[in-house]
Amino acid sequence: MTDPEIWETAGRWFDKTWYLLRNPDVARVAIEPLAHYLRYGEAEGRKPSAWFDPSWYRAIYRVPADESPLAHFLTRRATGKFLPCAALYPATRLLPWRDDADAGVDLFDRYLTDSEVPERELLPDLAVIRPSGLIDATYHGINGSDRYEADLDPALHYCRIGWWSGLRPNDMFDPDWYVTTHPSAAHLGVNPLTHYILEGEPANLRPVAWFDPAWYRDRHAVPSGQLALTHYLAHRGERLVSPNPLFDAPWYVARHGHAIPPGADPFSHYLVWGALYDIAPSPIFDARAWRHRNMAPAGAPDQCHSPVTARNPLVHFLRTSLNAK
Repeated sequence: MTDPEIWETAGRWFDKTWYLLRNPDVARVAIEPLAHYLRYGEAEGRKPSAWFDPSWYRAIYRVPADESPLAHFLTRRATGKFLPCAALYPATRLLPWRDDADAGVDLFDRYLTDSEVPERELLPDLAVIRPSGLIDATYHGINGSDRYEADLDPALHYCRIGWWSGLRPNDMFDPDWYVTTHPSAAHLGVNPLTHYILEGEPANLRPVAWFDPAWYRDRHAVPSGQLALTHYLAHRGERLVSPNPLFDAPWYVARHGHAIPPGADPFSHYLVWGALYDIAPSPIFDARAWRHRNMAPAGAPDQCHSPVTARNPLVHFLRTSLNAK
């Protein structure tokens, strides 16, 4: 495909009206929008349309400095293997659009054509996160910084504001830890929770050091099609499910159930009390011995000022083990 043919078929990916509205200097000098973009705009980091990010695209796909990111995408858009921007990451896995690539159709264009509604914000992550069961409304209420945020639907808040701010969607998913330990999510710069739902858990990546999705799925017979983490969040209040093989919920409840507040689950209780008193999480892990060999005493200054999870011997063991792999 020659250069003129590339630009003649650009369609929504070079939106002249959009480009002029967001670059009034181009309108003032009366330069043809596409000519300005090719000559100046792309080099200056200007976007050609709402859903194509040239700087991000060049970095992710290592487009040579002498090649246009937009041209690179336009010649490959029907493969479905090259995202035009991070925000459209979910589209490649959403029905019915994910099948368009097999038919040689621009699935991103089809997705936007089917999904965009005038004057309404489109958040592709929302279609993945809202039905996942991984947004804890209580967390949303606690973390909202003002009344406007607190009044938002929790899933909408997380997709629009929360993940950009580094907030956790629940206490068993740590976005910072996830992207640090799983470089594929960090590389794309996408919503970490969306990545976990679509790629992370299917590949048995952990959402936090102390939740083992592969073990949990097998141990608790999670139904096909349901996320192990969703199952755990839904059933942990029953005090029968454990997030990893070193924590035995029924065993722990038999010994410490009287101290667990109503509404609290055993592992949440253990995270705090295990950090303070080196309580054993099961017969097969000696928390006191692990602290003695590998950690400072519970009352040491560096321990007192650390997050409670960092002071828990089991958490410390799990993080150490994972870092050693």
